[in-house]
Amino acid sequence: MNRKTKLKFAKFAVKIFFSVMLLLLVLHFLSPAVFSTEAFEFETYVKMFGRGNTVIHLPPLGKITAQTHLPPIDLHFTLNIINLQELTALFNNSSFGNNWPSFLGEQIKECLFRYLASLLILAFFLGVAGSLLWSRKSVNKKEMGILGLINVLVVIVLVLSVAGFYNFGAFTHVEYQGIIEAAPLVLGVLEEGIDVVDNLGVQVEGAVENISILKEEMEMTDDIKENSVKVLHVSDIHNNPAALKFIRSIVETFQVDLIIDTGDLVDYGTVFEAELFTDFFSNLHLPYVFIPGNHDSPQVVAYLKELKNVTVLEEGTAEVAGLTIAAVADPSSYSSEMVEVEEEIMLQAAEKLARIVEDGSPVDIVATHNPDAFAYVRGNGRLLLCGHTHTPQITGNEEYIEINAGTTGASGLRGLKDMDLTFSLSLLSFQRQEESDVLSLYAADMIKINHAPLNYSLERVLFDLQPE
Repeated sequence: MNRKTKLKFAKFAVKIFFSVMLLLLVLHFLSPAVFSTEAFEFETYVKMFGRGNTVIHLPPLGKITAQTHLPPIDLHFTLNIINLQELTALFNNSSFGNNWPSFLGEQIKECLFRYLASLLILAFFLGVAGSLLWSRKSVNKKEMGILGLINVLVVIVLVLSVAGFYNFGAFTHVEYQGIIEAAPLVLGVLEEGIDVVDNLGVQVEGAVENISILKEEMEMTDDIKENSVKVLHVSDIHNNPAALKFIRSIVETFQVDLIIDTGDLVDYGTVFEAELFTDFFSNLHLPYVFIPGNHDSPQVVAYLKELKNVTVLEEGTAEVAGLTIAAVADPSSYSSEMVEVEEEIMLQAAEKLARIVEDGSPVDIVATHNPDAFAYVRGNGRLLLCGHTHTPQITGNEEYIEINAGTTGASGLRGLKDMDLTFSLSLLSFQRQEESDVLSLYAADMIKINHAPLNYSLERVLFDLQPE
């Protein structure tokens, strides 16, 4: 091989190297490709020069990372949408049957093949473009074709190397980041505690019947029964289905007029969780006022705002069932991250709540999720409702009454982990004063039901009705 041929070969080798590096850089910074598979929509993209990881993003929960292959390429998948209507339709389809895993797997494979085809086409044209960047005087079509085919071959080699070394067993040892770190706990709880969840609703309903008898005996000496308004205060349901039976039983047994929920309806801030409450809200024929907590993301809040009988009170006042309620949402509910906010931000929420209460017309109830937001409103005989701490209690003095409903959902999955299941809520009874036509609180009942062993309690606090 003479010197001229060697030089020509060296130049062509440089062009190949340049073309391949251009391909790798484009693949690294390439925008995600969006694919739909029946009820699912997801994005996929690759990152070159990685650690051989497969990363599954589940916003807003976080991500799952598994080291699945040897080649230094990271595969990223992001689940964007789960269409529950289409998913339900699929499962209701008799022809779908028990073949749904393989069916969805085929759909995903089809999308990945389309993605691979698009990468091959892109690789070929990048090789052609690389040849054109080097050619100043003339266009060498043969060289363009060769560089394009080399790029296609590089992509095929990368795909085969990943597929050849891919280890699905790596998903048994994964790294969790974000809220989804609780996933191992969730799986363990569901495996050990699913039977408990199935039985909780029945136990709660039975306990409510006994509480009803106890409450009737306590009210035999009360003269105040007519022209009253009953408000059920719940909080921290944390996506526990047994809590819904608890609430429904209380509503039916005690003829509740209004429900006030001081936040944390869900546990992980997903609309998927919120949609599980659809039937509950559609069959609930009374007003439901919801003040978002730190586990309630903007997506959950937006979903609840679409429901007819739910009033989402993030900031301001609302008049429901003859009562004026002032509230502010937990500052964490304005972000999908669902992390505890700094003390300074919570104090800003407390100042906001104080302005709402003091600058407007008189209010009957002041509500928020975190009791730290009550820093500037404890006084002037106010009734304060909150949750967050999972500690049910009625406190206060002659200046104010503060009621924490505890956790109506028994702390959700965290309660199931230790089987420390205490369902709690408060039932408030207001009486309309004939002289002023004003509703005044005359009784607060803290109702608690414990599981294993099953027991219940009702703590009643009476208040004097002083006509204005």
